[in-house]
Amino acid sequence: MNLKNSIFLFGWLITMLFNIPAFAQDSSYNLIKKELTKEQRALLQKEREMIKSNREAFKASLTKEQLAILRDKTISKAEIRQRLVATFSRDQKKMVQSQQIRLRNTRETFRKSLTEEQRKMLKERIDKIRNSKDRGELKDGPRINNADGKKKRNRGN
Repeated sequence: MNLKNSIFLFGWLITMLFNIPAFAQDSSYNLIKKELTKEQRALLQKEREMIKSNREAFKASLTKEQLAILRDKTISKAEIRQRLVATFSRDQKKMVQSQQIRLRNTRETFRKSLTEEQRKMLKERIDKIRNSKDRGELKDGPRINNADGKKKRNRGN
């Protein structure tokens, strides 16, 4: 597995492990959901249920050592991810990989089912979110550009 897939895998894993909702802004999601056909809504609902069941199965597969790594508050999230992945069994790796493939396939199926009007509406809403003046602000303040052009949080230090 290359580095890019590993990073995506860990992001998905952390999301799965910490029960972060897939749609943080539920009201915006509900507005978009109203524009979808019954089949599209059913596809999304089925996928959400599958994600939940896969998440529960993965949580049940975690060992005591892996749970201890997740509970360790003295290390960074990146280090937690790194340590956790190093302890994955072959079955756990397969579970994560199969979920990743399933999500890719569902995304593709959903994209193919969109009409031109739906594509246009989704693009407009996504552009509106991207151009929002509040975008990128975190609890410690707005992001500032680093010398190399990457953004970092202004921690006030």
